[in-house]
Amino acid sequence: NRIRSSLSHLSSMVTEIVDHHQDEKSHDDVTTDSGKRIIAFENGHATVASTCTLVAERLFQILSSDDDDNQQSSTTPISVKIDGRLGLLLLGVILLDSVNMLPAAGKGTARDEDAIQMVLTHTDWTSSHVKMSSLLDATTLEKIFPKKDGGSPDRTALFDVLSGAKNDPQFWSELSVMDCLRIDYKKFLVSGGEQQQPSSSPLLVSSIGLSSVLMDMDSILAKDNFRDHLSSFMASNNDVGLFGIMAVDFRDGKPHRELLLTGSNSDVVDSFANFLLNHPDAAFLEITERKECIMEEDGMNNASIRVFRQGNGKGSRKQVAPILLGCASSTISSNL
Repeated sequence: NRIRSSLSHLSSMVTEIVDHHQDEKSHDDVTTDSGKRIIAFENGHATVASTCTLVAERLFQILSSDDDDNQQSSTTPISVKIDGRLGLLLLGVILLDSVNMLPAAGKGTARDEDAIQMVLTHTDWTSSHVKMSSLLDATTLEKIFPKKDGGSPDRTALFDVLSGAKNDPQFWSELSVMDCLRIDYKKFLVSGGEQQQPSSSPLLVSSIGLSSVLMDMDSILAKDNFRDHLSSFMASNNDVGLFGIMAVDFRDGKPHRELLLTGSNSDVVDSFANFLLNHPDAAFLEITERKECIMEEDGMNNASIRVFRQGNGKGSRKQVAPILLGCASSTISSNL
């Protein structure tokens, strides 16, 4: 919910924010009271699994308001149905982000399920399966749309197809390290980081970068020239004081997570590692270190690396990022 630095010249043009990550307190002119700042994040946790849930809520709220303007009763169901292509896009993303509401994944909320039902009920599905015919084979299409009369899709079949494509081991194994890291990379600015002076302690971090990768950590580390490509990626994001790789793979429907931390300053990496291992605020992540994976600086532009298992598989980037940002902010505060 903060415009990326490369687009900072457009900051004044931000008129609305819809997000489910921790509020970075940017774009103060977009206020909650105006209804234009919707950030579904409270007490360290996202209150929805998907931003598309928020988009669906807003969409159907607008459609409901239009119906009210047309003198329909507030108890009358929404009469307008959205286009099947839009419905399929919203439904697919919500199912992916909530892991089809599987309790073991611990990601979906009641709001996500309500949005799923709203999309299923208030979408015109009569032509969406026909328009997908060029993307999927007939057998897969029939699984997603088992009803021949334009009925709604089978949500589990749709999730299985999308999840299979997203988590395809062959796809991820064939990617270079650079491509793995940039597919889902997010940069987070540390509160108070803008107050740092050039002479500030080298232990202070003003920004943190995190890449989410859908494969197990061992497979990432085993990629050809991993350290060289990691260094190259970090060099392309040289304003980031700490960089992390969040690896996740699914076994029996449950997420298994590991975390790699690295940076140009080994003392910084060690400081954050100690925080994750010992601080009460990070205890819920159930972090343990894979000491066999420790890599020290080698004098060849390769930074130190520390790797951790995360016992709490439900702790996604939405939970890990605030913990790391909290560590960075506390360090800055103690040096002001």
